Amino acid sequence: MAIRYLVRYSVEQHDKNGFLKAPIWLWLGWILLAKAWLVFIGAGASRESGAKILSIVYPDQTTLYVGLIMGLPSIIFMWLIGLRNVERHWINTIVSWGRNITLATVCAQLALTLYHVHLEHGAFNWANGVVLMLLLWFAIYLIKSRSVRDSLRIPTLH
Repeated sequence: MAIRYLVRYSVEQHDKNGFLKAPIWLWLGWILLAKAWLVFIGAGASRESGAKILSIVYPDQTTLYVGLIMGLPSIIFMWLIGLRNVERHWINTIVSWGRNITLATVCAQLALTLYHVHLEHGAFNWANGVVLMLLLWFAIYLIKSRSVRDSLRIPTLH
């Protein structure tokens, strides 16, 4: 099994510590899950229209706070995946939970987006439609992708 793992991925796909790098689609999905943080930082950067931006994207203020909380696991995984090291067993263990925690976060984000649709009384909104489509795609990607499983796995060294 270890030999198949080595043959499947090239040397360039590993980081300096020998861990398989996370695929770009996983990084983009994590950024999607942390979108509340991006909106919050963008609104803070534009001081005059910041409150207006937040009210457009998050009509209910509590959904912004919930979105910020739900974006934390993605931010933590983006930070910890770069800190993986052979000696840091606790970081490697936390990162190995990444797929399941990210999948749970995707489900929670789907529920939050459906709540946004409910707040708009079912009226079509491009932002909600695109976010729902991307979240569904990301959930399918997390479930099906072997590279995501392998990149978040703790490698067994023989």
